[in-house]
Amino acid sequence: MSRKALLYILLVFLFFGCAQKSQNKQSAELLVFSGAGLTNVVTELAEIYEAENNIDIKLNFASSGTLARQIEQGAKPSVYISANEKWVDYLIDLDLVVPESKEKVVGTSMAVIVPFDSETDTITFLDHFPEQFKGRLSIGDPKHVPAGDYAWKAIESGGYAEALTDRILPAKDVRSALMVVELGEVEMGIVYKTDALKSKKVKIVSIVPDDLHPPIGFYASILKNKNNEQTKLFYNFLTSKEAKDIWIKHGFKIE
Repeated sequence: MSRKALLYILLVFLFFGCAQKSQNKQSAELLVFSGAGLTNVVTELAEIYEAENNIDIKLNFASSGTLARQIEQGAKPSVYISANEKWVDYLIDLDLVVPESKEKVVGTSMAVIVPFDSETDTITFLDHFPEQFKGRLSIGDPKHVPAGDYAWKAIESGGYAEALTDRILPAKDVRSALMVVELGEVEMGIVYKTDALKSKKVKIVSIVPDDLHPPIGFYASILKNKNNEQTKLFYNFLTSKEAKDIWIKHGFKIE
């Protein structure tokens, strides 16, 4: 065999070998869309899963509504974790999510927070709440942020909607609502208890009674065009014993 022919054969093998490696690398990636309120815990879960499996997990955090709109417009994550049932159902109606995959993973509560150096140490949400502070109230935008929707529902149930309508500062997601309070730009905010517990710049002054808003649930689901074994393995990991310990560590409720 001539040296030229041998070189040609070697180049062919190298080409297909590189192509196979590239394909394997591509197949070992998994994109997860998750509500912003799960940033810390989902990041930790992804790191644990990556360490135990030969896979690269990409994470995208934003408000659940924003993520659902991105999926509607063509984004292709494998797993979508929403901070409420509504946005998963929205994608099911669009035939983008496997209906049977919708599962409530964890829950939490809503907390009233103030900057850590605030003189306010405790309030009673059911005792003339709007009169217990003078400034604006930061919550997620109720139109697309589940945490904001829960907060607003509680405000309405408490009979405070009229008094607080002009004092609400809506944020793009629950983490942004928390940050506004951390920076002292508002006097008070209502966010997930689990987010408040992670911040050293705010303190919880009250827990909103659970019966004032719909039950809080974070729902995992699988996208139809990514319904494969790799996706299912990570999806199942989210409710495994190992994962439940992590959820609990971060303050979430396992129901």
